[in-house]
Amino acid sequence: MCRFYIYIGPPDEDLDRALKLSAQRDPLAPRASPDRPFQHKDGWGYAVYLLNGSIAYYRSGRPIWDDPHIPPIGLAGVVHARAASGGEPLGAAYAHPFLAYTRDGRLLFVAHNGSVDKQRLAAELGKDPNRYSDSWLLALFLADRWDNPDAALEEALKYRLTALNLGILEVGPEGPKAYAYSYFEGGGEYYKLYIVRGRGWAAAVSSTLARYIGAEREEVELGRLYRLKAPTQSGPT
Repeated sequence: MCRFYIYIGPPDEDLDRALKLSAQRDPLAPRASPDRPFQHKDGWGYAVYLLNGSIAYYRSGRPIWDDPHIPPIGLAGVVHARAASGGEPLGAAYAHPFLAYTRDGRLLFVAHNGSVDKQRLAAELGKDPNRYSDSWLLALFLADRWDNPDAALEEALKYRLTALNLGILEVGPEGPKAYAYSYFEGGGEYYKLYIVRGRGWAAAVSSTLARYIGAEREEVELGRLYRLKAPTQSGPT
């Protein structure tokens, strides 16, 4: 159970504020109640492709609202606040986004909301499940198959337990690409992702964040991989 946003084009909305507010008090979380707000307090992190072509990558085990560090704004980025599943390891090493490499050397920064079958994924990848979180294994699984992203996600659905909600920042020789994907059954508003757009930017955000964002929003279609494109770019979002 996590919250995240991913964007392309420098946003003029304060997405960081929306994430902090959503992480500190999430009324949409299934376990939330009026007298006991749910918190995404188990670390946070980001990967940002900066205006000068460099990459800023940061992960912390602290709650995002308790960390004075602020993500830089770049040409593209993904930022995530974690609420760990029961029994999953904690600390900065397990904060999203996870970095994995495709077979041809591209970088994938993967942020995930939901849960997948950790034991089966670890067996498929030949990894020790005690050394990884389920989302970390998912990042490795997707990167190894990212030559065909749609097929990779279709195969990953076999391991889904709750939601397969993803923000994926890809960095290769041609620059950054930002992807969003959502699939779940049940869960109501909490698991939904929304596309929001502004002048020269577009983002996909977890449902709670959309409550704090003024831009118009469009619900993400389940099972469809979106490559985010700023409104000034050609092609569909």
